[in-house]
Amino acid sequence: MKNKKHYIVVSLILVAISAIMFIIHYFVFGQAVNTAYYSLMNLCFIPINSLVVTLILERLIDYKAKQERMEKLNMLIGLFFTEVGYKLMRLIIKADKCGKNSIILFNDLDEVKSQVEKHKYIIDIEEIDLDKIMDVLLESSNLLVDLISNENIMQHEIFTDLLMSVIHLRDEITFYKNDKTDQLDISHLEKDILRVYKNIAIQWVDYLKYLNKSYPFLYDNAIRINPFKFN
Repeated sequence: MKNKKHYIVVSLILVAISAIMFIIHYFVFGQAVNTAYYSLMNLCFIPINSLVVTLILERLIDYKAKQERMEKLNMLIGLFFTEVGYKLMRLIIKADKCGKNSIILFNDLDEVKSQVEKHKYIIDIEEIDLDKIMDVLLESSNLLVDLISNENIMQHEIFTDLLMSVIHLRDEITFYKNDKTDQLDISHLEKDILRVYKNIAIQWVDYLKYLNKSYPFLYDNAIRINPFKFN
C-alpha cells in the first residue's frame, strides 16, 4: 500500500511539472497552438518509448537476476565439492586405473572438459571402498537434502543430475550393506558408481571454469587438490 501511494504521488508530481513547463513555454513564446501540437506529437511516441525502455530494462533486470542466481548456484556447487565432492571423487578415481593421473595439466580447461567427456569410465569394483563411500555420503545426508531442495538447483540440469545420482548411490550402498543377496546387487551398484563418477567429473571441470573466471585464487587451490592426481 505504501508503494502504491508513493507511485501515485510521484506520478502527480511529474504531471504537475509537465503542466508548469507548458505554461512557462506559453508565456515565454506565446504560441499555444504550436506548443500543444508538439506536445501531442511527443505523446504519440510515448508508447513506443515506453516499449523500448521496458524491453531494455526488463532484459537488464533479467540478466542481473540470472547472474545473481548463477552466483548463488556456484556457491552451492563449491560447498558440495568441499564437503562431499572431492572426497567422493578420490574414492572412485582410485579404482579407475586409466583415470588416475589422467588429468594433471590445466592450461586449457576446454581441453580438460573434452578429455573428461571422452573418458571411458571403467572401475574395478574390488578397489572401491564401499564403507568409506557410505560414511562420506551418510555424513553429508543433511547437506544433500538441503541442496536438492534449493530452488536454484533445479535451474542447473547437470548439477541436479549429479545430486540425484549421489543420493541414489547413498541409498543403494546402504541397502546393499544391509541386505547382501547376489552378484546382481554389486553389478547394479557398479553402474550407480559409474553414473556418479561421470556426472561429478563433468561438473568438476565446469566448476573449475567458474573459479578460473571469477576467483583465480580459489582456482589455484582447486587445481592443487586435483582429485585425479595420485602419487
